Amino acid sequence: MSLLRRLLARRDDTPLFVVASLLLVLALATYPAVDWYLQSVGVAPRFGFWDFGAYANAVDRWVAGDSLYVRNESGGYHGSYLYPPIAILALAPFRLAFGFRPAAILWTACTVLFLWAAIQRLVGALGVTLRRWERVALLPLVAGFQPVFLAVKLGQTAAGLAALLTLAASASLRGRSRLAGGLTACCGVVKLPYAPAGAHLLGDRDRFVGAVAGGLALLALSILLFGVEAHRTFLDVLAWGIETGRVARSPRIWLPPYYRPLYGVPYSLALRLLASLAIVAGALRAPADAVRELTALGFAAVPLLAPLTYTYYFAAALPAGILLLAAELDRPDGRPTLPVVGLLLLHVHSYGLRAAGTLTPEWVPGLLIQPGLWGNLLLVGLAAVRVAAAADLGGVHSLVPAVGRHED
Repeated sequence: MSLLRRLLARRDDTPLFVVASLLLVLALATYPAVDWYLQSVGVAPRFGFWDFGAYANAVDRWVAGDSLYVRNESGGYHGSYLYPPIAILALAPFRLAFGFRPAAILWTACTVLFLWAAIQRLVGALGVTLRRWERVALLPLVAGFQPVFLAVKLGQTAAGLAALLTLAASASLRGRSRLAGGLTACCGVVKLPYAPAGAHLLGDRDRFVGAVAGGLALLALSILLFGVEAHRTFLDVLAWGIETGRVARSPRIWLPPYYRPLYGVPYSLALRLLASLAIVAGALRAPADAVRELTALGFAAVPLLAPLTYTYYFAAALPAGILLLAAELDRPDGRPTLPVVGLLLLHVHSYGLRAAGTLTPEWVPGLLIQPGLWGNLLLVGLAAVRVAAAADLGGVHSLVPAVGRHED
């Protein structure tokens, strides 16, 4: 039976889940047309590949023997290459083989195809067999997820990093724990704000060993190829990034990539640290059969806990939503509607924030008008409750019947 027929077969038992799922599919499938319209009226940005421009310039400097990192006129690194030296190896083949625009188009196409293939692997690891037409139909849905679509426009790495996390989740479910750890470490090394995605590493010794080995191998290779001085400069870039991340702008000062989950919240850094410690505690005590929920918790926490985050970070929540959906469908008291609604809110965040900022009075806090925040909290909250219940942290199991009760 196809996935669509299996979904429609649930319409009498869980009508809200069926409606939410169909809305999500429709929103993903039609988003490219919606974006085209928004471009035509001057709201959505064009395909400018601005971030890929920073990567291409770094490749050019590397080939010329110059530093990968350059300060701008204000003394910072805004608008330049901000990744560790080793990451340039993934970008260099595109820039060296083609001119700027063909290289940018091919780069973004490859990252989306990579994510598409990774999601198919994850779905298979979850025990779902996709028909050939379903695999084909999955591609426009992946590309139509607004954070992924935005990453394509910018020439960003978000889709590729989400693919690495998705493959890590798939490898973990297939019993290839060290590979799962290595892939997660690769993602974290390339972009340090993705560190929360490593929560599942703490739940299994082999995954943790694989991550340590993979991380050390990448670091050693990076130093061997680029030298110590390049890495010292990268530490300066990190210090600049941490300092810059402390300066927050109101979500009402809208740009398509803006996501400010803890804007205006007192002691936001302390809250991030406490939330991170809570995730660590859950990961250390979670049983092996909670791997889907624990992995989803770490992935979904990336855009919530990163010091400075953007809408395209939501791409990491895509595999989190799939993992949670599978876990909830397997539970007799599951709430599969929640991860679907969470993903839908992430999808509409960018222009939903623009509309909310225009329509709501100024006295409404900017924190509350962010659709992505509510979607992010749905995914993180559901995963956290499931992990805490599985780990039996502080008697949280007593809350699970209330959280898990069907209301569809």
